[in-house]
Amino acid sequence: MWLELISGYERIEVNTKAINIFGRDAAIYLAELMWIYSQVVRKKLEECKANEGYFTLDRTYVQNRTALTAEEQLQIDAGLSKVGVVEINENDPNSIRINAEKYASILVDDDVNSIYEIQKISKLNRDDKANAKKNSVRLNLVAALSETDVDVLEAYKTWITAMLEAKKPLTKAAVEIYQRNLDNYTDVKEVKIKILEIATSLAYHEFAWARDQYEKNYKGNGTFIGVRQKKANGIDPNSGF
Repeated sequence: MWLELISGYERIEVNTKAINIFGRDAAIYLAELMWIYSQVVRKKLEECKANEGYFTLDRTYVQNRTALTAEEQLQIDAGLSKVGVVEINENDPNSIRINAEKYASILVDDDVNSIYEIQKISKLNRDDKANAKKNSVRLNLVAALSETDVDVLEAYKTWITAMLEAKKPLTKAAVEIYQRNLDNYTDVKEVKIKILEIATSLAYHEFAWARDQYEKNYKGNGTFIGVRQKKANGIDPNSGF
């Protein structure tokens, strides 16, 4: 009884052929990925179709199930994408599309040369590893965002990406502080987006710099007069701004 319970509890069934082709970690990841994909197809098929087959992968959930960190998962994704088993949305590393037919065709192909070619193609290079690391850092920073407005959230994500590309120092704590400062400054969606756009274009990681530039650029602009800032921490909406 206990043996049956233990053997079936939280089990991941790993394909041994996948281990021989892609390695142990990738095979474990693929087993979990295919199980998740089966649940997506069963429960959210129409939504998945509407998103052109893409669905959002919970990296933390996968890590809890497989012990593979987000960076390790992203490295595996890079290799699998080279052979067409997965496709990653370039704007969101958590948005993934599975080609189950391609994966199945790899598993049933016993030709030694084909297997060798797949292993050769899926091998990671230095850029693959660097991109996986960068995307892992980006996901960690995005996880600090509590913004609920879709457009403002997207502006935050674009800003984070710009900071990383510019090699500007940014931590989860810094992202949280930036959000708090921006929320204290204004609750107007358009103003938030404009400040984030300024921060993105000028690679500002300090809120005060982007705020000052915004006020300099848009002082007296009728688009933003009287719609806006919280008086306690921003500009008095009754002033000449």
